[in-house]
Amino acid sequence: MKGSDDRWVQIQLSTFANWVNEQLRNMDMSVQDIRTDFADGIKLCSLIQVLQGKSIGRVIKKPLNQHHYLENVSLALKAITQDNIKLVNIGEKDVVNGHQKLIMGLLWHLILRYQIGKSKVPPKKLMLAWINAILPSLKIKNFSSDWNDGMALHALIEYCKPGTCPNWKQLNRNDRLSNCRRALELAKQNFGIPLVLSAENLSSPDLDELSGMTYLSYFMKVDSPGYNATLNWVRQQIPNSNVKNFQTAWNDGQALLALTESLGGKVDKDHIDSTNHTDVIQNGAYSRFSKSIRSG
Repeated sequence: MKGSDDRWVQIQLSTFANWVNEQLRNMDMSVQDIRTDFADGIKLCSLIQVLQGKSIGRVIKKPLNQHHYLENVSLALKAITQDNIKLVNIGEKDVVNGHQKLIMGLLWHLILRYQIGKSKVPPKKLMLAWINAILPSLKIKNFSSDWNDGMALHALIEYCKPGTCPNWKQLNRNDRLSNCRRALELAKQNFGIPLVLSAENLSSPDLDELSGMTYLSYFMKVDSPGYNATLNWVRQQIPNSNVKNFQTAWNDGQALLALTESLGGKVDKDHIDSTNHTDVIQNGAYSRFSKSIRSG
């Protein structure tokens, strides 16, 4: 990080602040600058309580001095670590003193855990895999420059709700700002996706990947537009399987077996243990699924 004047830093500060405010919107509080607004610990504690859905302990509502600030921040950081989030090189004083880089890192850990979700697969890799499975012609490689012209976001919206952006392929790539503004508005109107990114920032060549991932995660998390669109596609392929989610419904491998067969794949059931879903992987079901969703 060269300094606070770098454009990408300003975009990330703005995106993270908007994300925080989205979490706090029912708490009658907001942040303007994440570098200073967490200093007394009150808003940080409120953020953690909203994200975890429970009280984290006694918060000093009217802190009078730095000692009180440190107590509040310590309470928030303790609740975070107790939820198995590893915090490296950040302590109470870093937040109280407004250490920009460390506070941004802290918020990214919160976004990863509570917005994007836990996964054994690196989140960027997982998100890109899904995007390229549903939008193969765009060959998306990142969450920054590949989204600047607004075309990919229009395509994603069309996937989630067919008929919303049917002419996305005819968009003028040079109308970056206009395309991005329209796509963000459509996502807000149709899916309620908050404007944690502005059109100016989405269309900027300085858009950073963490900001892009933060916004686009609203299309991919559980019960999101993209999640539900893909779940509906699966249900159309295997209507008798009663698939309700992308978690427990797949644990025994049976849904994936049925999906593979419905798409023309061949599975040797005589050599598959119905209680061991790793056999499904070994028999190529995931590969067949990936190829089929691309062509479907």
